[in-house]
Amino acid sequence: MKRPPGSISLNCMDKTLLSFDCANEPMIIHAIIDIEGADEIDHIRLNQCIQSAQNAFPIMRSILKDKYLWPYREIQEDVGAEVLTVQDLTKVQNAIYEDYLFEWMNRPMDLGKAFPVRVLLIKKTELESALIFTFHHSSTDALRACTFMKKVIETYNSGGCNDSDVSEDIRTSRKGDELIEFLQSKRPRVQHYYMRLLYSIFYRLVLAAIPFPARIFHDKSGTSRIINLCNRTIGPKELKELESKATSVGVELNDILLASAYRLVEKWNGMHGKVSKKIRVMAPVNISIRGFSQVLCNQLSWISIPTWPKDRSNQAKLLKKLRSEVIYQSMTRRFHDIPYFFYVITRLPLFISVMICRIFVITRTYTDSVFFTNIGVVWPQIGSEESAVTSLGSAKIVNFTGSAFVITPIKMSFGASIYNKTLNVSLAYRPAMFSREKAQQFLDLFIEEVLNYQVNS
Repeated sequence: MKRPPGSISLNCMDKTLLSFDCANEPMIIHAIIDIEGADEIDHIRLNQCIQSAQNAFPIMRSILKDKYLWPYREIQEDVGAEVLTVQDLTKVQNAIYEDYLFEWMNRPMDLGKAFPVRVLLIKKTELESALIFTFHHSSTDALRACTFMKKVIETYNSGGCNDSDVSEDIRTSRKGDELIEFLQSKRPRVQHYYMRLLYSIFYRLVLAAIPFPARIFHDKSGTSRIINLCNRTIGPKELKELESKATSVGVELNDILLASAYRLVEKWNGMHGKVSKKIRVMAPVNISIRGFSQVLCNQLSWISIPTWPKDRSNQAKLLKKLRSEVIYQSMTRRFHDIPYFFYVITRLPLFISVMICRIFVITRTYTDSVFFTNIGVVWPQIGSEESAVTSLGSAKIVNFTGSAFVITPIKMSFGASIYNKTLNVSLAYRPAMFSREKAQQFLDLFIEEVLNYQVNS
């Protein structure tokens, strides 16, 4: 299909995320920026700065269109006035911040009528506020979302809205799928993926006809798609000790976090009378090569390394196994299987790919798996341990919390980030499957596992 002028095509990962969203699996990510300061934030100026950032990032001012059953994003020249929502809880009697946050996170996002980003400025007390950015994952990944937020804050701090650095998004003038073109340059022969896809679909269609207790169906009320969030922080002192511990054995902090997630699942199962066998933790990996800046799309793929009881019996050995496996898969790019797999699906019209994604959800239940994503240091500053962005006007940014999407088979998703030498770990979960107390207990166990991880044999 010939793409209309002034539009952005969807690559294979975009279409896959969109398909899951249409299959009642919300692909929405959030960023919560906690702010302290006595001065009032100028919401009119902040709204203008968000619009300025949207002009710099055309995909953030696009809406989803469909032509001959093939979706694309149409760039809107007029951003409009309703970009920012403002809520003052100090003027609402008996207002509870967590309730407003929960409602905001679960507010539907209709990409056919609204932009893939919305922002909430909420005043909690006279001295505390929160700036909440919500993105649809099909339009951006976490790293690009951080770039967008940085643009908004820096524009606000500069006192004006300068669009002089706005440049044309390469996706508005480029044909084809940049992600697949890059993958094909690494793997010219991909015929075997088609056979694997056909086998997997056949297997799932057969499996779908066999009822089993672990089957998960969405309820008709829509409450099964609701998510909630809890979070914990690890302070600068403890974080420095963890980094030193990782350096002493030649691994990275992310390896300790990943290994702790495996041991957490095993410990949690043991607490509930279940013996763990194979455990997987899904983690995103940036598949772009260094300097390959022209691939302006979701460049994330996933690795899911299986571990067995003998792997998890020794903490140091588990850490080394995961480190070597991540390096090996990164070097050989074995994890490119998933983009190819989704690429074949998304060559079909959207309504068919939605049906296939729905089949995947109801026939694939990861009873021993969690999703873990770590975006690393937020807004890093070269030559300094502090972030490049530390304030919004005269108000101080005190914390940054990221929330990942949650899909039904995995049920829970960890999101980790470092802001001003503090590690923030959030846990997004489905209240239809877990109570808040259970989720908080799960997160507390994870933090305990991370802090007490033994890197030496």
